[in-house]
Amino acid sequence: MKTASKRKNAQCTLPYEKQQRAKTAAKGTLPRSTIERKIATAVHPDVSSSTPSLSSASSSTSSSSLNSTPSTSSTHLEIARDVYLEFLHKKYPNITPRHDYDILTLGTTRIPGTTEEVFAWVDERMQREAASFGSREALLVDVRKMLEQVVSVTGRKPRGPQDRAHIRPIPDSKYSIRLFPSNPYNSEYCMDIVDTATKQPVNSPFEFELWVVPNPKAPWLSMPSGCVRSLERNFGVAQDDILPGEEKWLLRDGQTCLLKRPGKRDVQFTVPIRKHLRPAVAYDVDILDFPEEE
Repeated sequence: MKTASKRKNAQCTLPYEKQQRAKTAAKGTLPRSTIERKIATAVHPDVSSSTPSLSSASSSTSSSSLNSTPSTSSTHLEIARDVYLEFLHKKYPNITPRHDYDILTLGTTRIPGTTEEVFAWVDERMQREAASFGSREALLVDVRKMLEQVVSVTGRKPRGPQDRAHIRPIPDSKYSIRLFPSNPYNSEYCMDIVDTATKQPVNSPFEFELWVVPNPKAPWLSMPSGCVRSLERNFGVAQDDILPGEEKWLLRDGQTCLLKRPGKRDVQFTVPIRKHLRPAVAYDVDILDFPEEE
């Protein structure tokens, strides 16, 4: 009898994955991750009382659990099931998941074809995994545990007025740079490009390079510089395969960036720093209060 989970619970996978190639499907490999699993009490003790109880999560056969609406939380912590469902509904608007394995698999993988063809692909993959778990029921128990984890999302774009974002127009262009908070526990911010008139995100609408550069207020301090590629390109997705409006760049709080365009002036900006996330001094010291500027 199998008692230990065969899945790695250190990370909950939610990648941006392009269409599965036949050889990948044949191997049954799991996609890469852009979501790190976070236990609420470990990363943000104050949210333990407001985080939904994992033990009270609905079973895999519940219609409400298979079609729930993603929740919004000021702590950026959510139940994994809600996050996977959000991406599943976005990629497959005409598909209703039959069970938890559908949610986990289709919430992380983009498969072309009709509903019948997609379900056939999922069923074949589920059969292979169930064999390694000993039974279909054992696999579903393990999947349910994974979907009941508390996660913090990296790279999700703003979904409406409830999600904070900063937009600044790019000079001599009809596009703007948008910065929006991502996983706060890793001090992550994301950037994308939007149409200034419509505020709709677009994928690399013109030729440019994005560079991380030293802080102009203290350029003499040592800090690595380099060109930043989009998350999708870093995951191996070809530019033409990125879903419309989904391209994004991962930055960090306080980073200074340079947008370089051929034949036009460079554009510089600094990512905001979330003050409430600044680490406190971890040991007892006396602090000398020198002026920051003079």
